[in-house]
Amino acid sequence: MIKLKPCPFCRGKARVSFRDVKFGGQNYDGDRKIKYRIQVICNKCRSRGKPIITEWMINPNPHAFQLWNVPEWDCPAKRQYDLFAPYIEKAVAAWNKRADKERGAE
Repeated sequence: MIKLKPCPFCRGKARVSFRDVKFGGQNYDGDRKIKYRIQVICNKCRSRGKPIITEWMINPNPHAFQLWNVPEWDCPAKRQYDLFAPYIEKAVAAWNKRADKERGAE
């Protein structure tokens, strides 16, 4: 994972946020289709990075992998990490690019 840079406006610490934005219904097995918005948010001034929207996902749990330190063995947390990792990396890269751009303008 790419390390988050401090907020370009207040130098506060940032975090990755997950929010479901579209619900695609359920099938007969009870599986849910959901799209998530993933973006970086500053904890101090609430500045937000570029939102990244995921593809449709079946029964996702974006918080499952946060309980583990990305285990090497095959488990539900590792599968959830693999599912969300590309989107998280895009959101963090966009935040860090913005942080570099804003600091360069000073």
